[in-house]
Amino acid sequence: MKKKWPSLPALSVFESTVRLGSMTAAAEEMGLSQPVVSQRIRALEDSLGVSLFDRRGGRLMPTRQGDDFYKSVAQGLQIIDDACRHARRAGQKMRPSVSIAAGAGFTHLCLLPRMPALKAAFPEFRFSVLPIDRDDDAEMQSADIAIRFGRRPVNDDAVRVAGEKVFPVCSPAYAARCGVERIQSIDDLARLALLHQDARDPRWLDWAQWARAVGIEMPMDEDFFAYRNYPLVLNAALEGSGVALGWEFVVEKHLARGQLVVLGPAVTREDHGYWMELKYSANAVTQPVKAWLINALQNTTE
Repeated sequence: MKKKWPSLPALSVFESTVRLGSMTAAAEEMGLSQPVVSQRIRALEDSLGVSLFDRRGGRLMPTRQGDDFYKSVAQGLQIIDDACRHARRAGQKMRPSVSIAAGAGFTHLCLLPRMPALKAAFPEFRFSVLPIDRDDDAEMQSADIAIRFGRRPVNDDAVRVAGEKVFPVCSPAYAARCGVERIQSIDDLARLALLHQDARDPRWLDWAQWARAVGIEMPMDEDFFAYRNYPLVLNAALEGSGVALGWEFVVEKHLARGQLVVLGPAVTREDHGYWMELKYSANAVTQPVKAWLINALQNTTE
């Protein structure tokens, strides 16, 4: 036999009215009009076949039956509220979580600007972005999605999201101050402050390798100051402190905005680039995220 339950809105209105002592206060708390509150309580009384309030003398007081009913209803509504909170917390804990690891420069200049769009595309996911420069770092190894720079990985599932094209860049003001429009000789290099990255990583071109590739000799007495990571190098170039090597994929927006200018010929290594890999290639959670990232990163016009 089907049970006839009073409506939850009617029970909520009744509980609020008894707790606050008036229908007007209950109406304000619940965002309802006073007549609606009165109608719901009348309907509740009719469904129960009992008077819940003593309305004599202009005061609204619960009857003995109303008081007993209130104690049970208040306890029941609290149990329902607790159950809803527990379910919401459980649902939040079960949201898919995806970690993305990449070098510091790539993370700050290429990934982070795209994160709002990624979150909008996957609103039910939780994302963590890890700026890691060492491939052998434990967090890089354990990330759900890893973007590494270098030669093609052994993993056949790796996808190259950007190639390598490197050239000197500096702020327009610095180029004008030094009077160098294009680096063509050792004399041009000697007039410039060359910005270096501290990490001695064979994956990356340094100034000596660039100069050798374009047939320019490096100055013997060049002042050497190294920065800890690539974002610091690039920031120094943007502030007019010197000339940095710029990886096209990373600096292209600064070039488009006129914040940086190209000061020398480009060096391209066809076997190098940024490669994206999944920790588990068949993972149904990370596969669509990987596809979205590849499309976003390869779309350099956004």
